[in-house]
Amino acid sequence: MVSLQLSSCCSASNGSSFFLYNFSRNSSIDNNGFSSNLKKSKLGFDGAEKKLCFISKKNKTSVFAMASNVPSPSKMNLNEYMVILDKPLGIRFAISVDGKIFVHALKKGGNAEKTRIVLVGDTLKKASNGSADGFVQIKNYSDIQKFLKEEKGSCSLVLERPFAPFPVQQLLNASVDDMSFNKGRVSLVSWNQTVLASYLEPSSGSKGNSGFAVFSPKLLAAPGWKYLNNQDAQVSSRRQSNFFAPPISQLVCVVSEEELEEAEWAHGSFPLEEYIKALDRSKGELYYNHSLGMRYSKITEQLYVGSCIQTEADVETLANDLGVTAVLNFQSPNECANWGINSESINDACRRSNILMINYPVRDVDSFDLRKKLPFCAGLLLRLLKKNLRIFVTCTTGFDRSPACIVAYLHWMQDTALQDAYNFVAGLHPCRPNRPAIVWATWDLIAMVEKDRHDGPPTHAVTFVWSGREGEDVSLVGDFTGNWKEPVKAVHMGGPKYEAEIKLNQGKYCYKFIVNGNWRHSTGSPTVSDEHGNLNNVIVVGDTASIRPATVQQQTKDSSVVKVIERPLTEYERVMLAKAARCLAFSICPIRLAPK
Repeated sequence: MVSLQLSSCCSASNGSSFFLYNFSRNSSIDNNGFSSNLKKSKLGFDGAEKKLCFISKKNKTSVFAMASNVPSPSKMNLNEYMVILDKPLGIRFAISVDGKIFVHALKKGGNAEKTRIVLVGDTLKKASNGSADGFVQIKNYSDIQKFLKEEKGSCSLVLERPFAPFPVQQLLNASVDDMSFNKGRVSLVSWNQTVLASYLEPSSGSKGNSGFAVFSPKLLAAPGWKYLNNQDAQVSSRRQSNFFAPPISQLVCVVSEEELEEAEWAHGSFPLEEYIKALDRSKGELYYNHSLGMRYSKITEQLYVGSCIQTEADVETLANDLGVTAVLNFQSPNECANWGINSESINDACRRSNILMINYPVRDVDSFDLRKKLPFCAGLLLRLLKKNLRIFVTCTTGFDRSPACIVAYLHWMQDTALQDAYNFVAGLHPCRPNRPAIVWATWDLIAMVEKDRHDGPPTHAVTFVWSGREGEDVSLVGDFTGNWKEPVKAVHMGGPKYEAEIKLNQGKYCYKFIVNGNWRHSTGSPTVSDEHGNLNNVIVVGDTASIRPATVQQQTKDSSVVKVIERPLTEYERVMLAKAARCLAFSICPIRLAPK
C-alpha cells in the first residue's frame, strides 16, 4: 500500500495546473521504480539543408554564428551551429513528450528572427550566459527555465538543425491548454530521484522512502524522458518498420521569456498564417518507394490502410501481426504486372490465412473513374465492417484510392464532415486523397435519392467559354438566367476568349451567347435542338450515382469548365446523403459482397 499526501500545487506557464504528491512506500515496487500506463508517442523531426553561417550586426544586436567545422569552445556535430544573441532572445521553446526542447516560434522583429539563422524546429542542445562555467547541457524543463530567468546580457546557444523543413502545421494541432499531461489525466509514479528535475525536493514531513507522483512530464529529467519514450519497446521491430511513424508527438508545454508572453509570434520570417500558406504552396508530392515493401497505418481497431501487398510474407504480417481478416484491394491487374506482383500467389496466401480478398480495380490517377466507383467502394467497406472483419484497405501507393474510400465511408456512412474525415485519416496516414472526386461522388449520391431535383445552395461552379473570333460585346443567356430574360455579361480574358462563371445545382441546362446583339451557340460545346428547331448549347451539371457502374464512360468534350463546390452540407442534404448511404448498403449482398 502507498500513502500519498499533497506536497504542492503549482501552475504551469500556460495556466494549467500540475500536482506533486509526496508519499511513503510501504510495499514493493518493480525494479525500475515506475508504475504507469503511459502511451508512447514519437516525435519525427526532419531537417533543412546545412547552410554556411555568418557574422553580422543588426540594430545593435550582436549575432555570431559558427559552423561546426570552425573551432569552438564546445564540440559540435555536423548539424549543429552556435549563435550569440542579446537578451531578450525572442524565442519560444516547446518541450515534446520525448524530451526534446526545440524552437516553437520566433518573436516578430526579435533578436533571434533578425539573425535569419535560427529556424523553427531547431533543437536546443547547449546554452551559456557568458559565465565561467561555459556551456550547460539543456536536458529538461528546469534547465531551460533557469536559463530564461536571466533578463539581460548576451548568451550563446548551440542548436541542432534537422534534416528537412519542420512541419509547422503540426504545431497548430497541438493546443497547449489541452495537453493531457497538464490536466492531471496521465501520471508517472517514481521513487527514483534521478528521473525528476533537479530543483524538486521531497517534503520534510514525509516518512519512509520519499517519491513523487508527477502529473506533468516537464518536471522530469533525461532518464524520465527516456522511460516515457520506451513504453512500447515490446513492439516487434518488424511491425515498427512497416508502420508509418506519426508526424509529431504531443507537446508537453511551451516556454518563453516572461516579458515576451504577449509578443506577436511568427515562424521564420512570416506571420503564422503566411508561413502555413507558403508551406502549402511549396509542399511536394508524396513519393512511393516500392523497395520499402508494404507500409500501413492503423485508422481504427477494425481498419488499416496502406500500400500494396507485395509478397506472401506481407500476407503473414497482416494475419499474424495485425489480425487482418479481409483485404479490400483497388489495384488493377495491369498495375500488379507493372510492379511485378504475383496476384495469384497473394490470393492463395490469403486463402491459407483465412483472409477474404476482394479485388475491385479503380484506375490510378483517374479522378473520374474514382468518382464513379467510390460509392461501391464505400459500400463494400461498410459491408465488411458490418460482418465484424478487420480490414486492410489498399491500392498501389496507399496515397489516394484507399484513403479516399475510408474518407468517403466516414463522410457518408458515419455522418462526419468531409473536412474532419479528411483530417482524421491524413493525420494518421501520409496520403493525399482526391477531395474533388469525393465531393463529386457526394453530390452524385444525393442526386440518386433526389431524382435530379435539388433546391439547396449551388453544388457546382460552371465557367462558360466563348471563343468566337468576332465580337467585343458578349453575354450569356439560358435556363439559369431568369428563364433567358436576364443576360450575364461575359468577361474578356484576352484574344477572342470570353468567360462567365455561374454557380448551379445539378441538372441539365440549355444556353446561348449573345455576341454583338446576335444570338449564337458555341461550336466547342454540345448542342441540342429545341421544339422550335433552334440550336442551343446544352450542359449536364453533375450526375446520378450508380451502385456499381459496369463501365465508366468519360464525359463529352466541352469547352465549358465545371468545378465541384465543397461546402458544409445543409440538414436536408445530410438526410438525403444518409438515405443514399442506406440504399447503397442494402444494394450489396452481405453474403457474396456483390450487387444483388
